[in-house]
Amino acid sequence: MPPEDTWSRRRAVDVHDETADHFAAWYRSDDVFDSEFRYGRHLIDQYWARCVDELPAGAECFDIGCGLGVYMARLRARGFAVTGLEPSAEMRRQAGSYVPAELIADGSVLALAAPDASYDFVYAIEVFRYLNTRDNALGHREIARVLKPGGLYFGTYVNSWALDGYHPLVALRALLAGLRGRPPRYHVEFETPASVQAKLRQAGFSDVTVHGAMFAPLRIVHKVSHGLGRQVGKLVMPHEAALSDSALTRPFAGHLIAIARR
Repeated sequence: MPPEDTWSRRRAVDVHDETADHFAAWYRSDDVFDSEFRYGRHLIDQYWARCVDELPAGAECFDIGCGLGVYMARLRARGFAVTGLEPSAEMRRQAGSYVPAELIADGSVLALAAPDASYDFVYAIEVFRYLNTRDNALGHREIARVLKPGGLYFGTYVNSWALDGYHPLVALRALLAGLRGRPPRYHVEFETPASVQAKLRQAGFSDVTVHGAMFAPLRIVHKVSHGLGRQVGKLVMPHEAALSDSALTRPFAGHLIAIARR
């Protein structure tokens, strides 16, 4: 059984029920320069696809927080077996446009309904950002438990020092909400490349690599003007590796991507 429910977990589900239509609209666009969301996901997808290319034939895959089932559909198209976990009822409903409904279950990453060592590939895209530190640790251990020896984990995290200023913005929003006697809209768990590596190793993973992705100031440019964001995105995309995933720039990237072995 999962630990007693927490506010951060409940709010994560509620927020995704509320924003499912927005995610559906973002995924309908094939233009990676259309928004900061599409730009960032394009970069995440490139790393994810490299992991998929390493999978053995007939690999068993598990999508934690599968949302609309977009990534599940991609795996099925490649001939892999995949199941999904999604606690948002509205996300599960809309996922029927991409994958059969019976492939997605309600539940929690803190108590996965799967035997030990049953999956070759488990991924969690934009999941742990919504959970608190304790739940992150429990979820990481559950993923390690269900992965086969040598199995692959792929996960994304929010960078504490990203150059988009998101961390201080979240702190300011929390302060203003507190002054009004309200909780923040949702929890955001911030990490650094070193903290992600340490936490995954503690959970039982080995060969942990953390990448940076997305020139974070691009998010600010998109907030000012999507047209300008499109132009800047086209300019910086060819230089993303240097801008976001060098030893010097990784701590300031918009996304952190962890790839680890069980």
